[in-house]
Amino acid sequence: MDSFSEVAIRFVTLLLLPTLGVLGLLEKRAIPVLSWTLVLWGVVGGWALWADHTFGVGERSFRRGWIVGLGLGSAFLFVAWLREQPRVAAWLKLVLGGLTVAVFVRALFLFVARYS
Repeated sequence: MDSFSEVAIRFVTLLLLPTLGVLGLLEKRAIPVLSWTLVLWGVVGGWALWADHTFGVGERSFRRGWIVGLGLGSAFLFVAWLREQPRVAAWLKLVLGGLTVAVFVRALFLFVARYS
């Protein structure tokens, strides 16, 4: 059984950030929440790695989750930002929205398969 810290880190990486990405597609007010979550994820994770305090998770596993979270969060933030731009083609907005939802569904299935 995985430790609570590991489950919490994977929850944020695989569920919270993708969920905020999907919310960013639905309403503009979610973009600041996603932005601040991403900043907090980056700062706390960077501090934890610098201080060698990875919350009871192995450093390699923690670093991987941290990097995946930064990548997913940044991608979702970029997609949400693009959807607000009037110059971006409608078909591109649709494709990026579909991709965001697909990544969310995949992350949800991965999390449920791992912890159910």
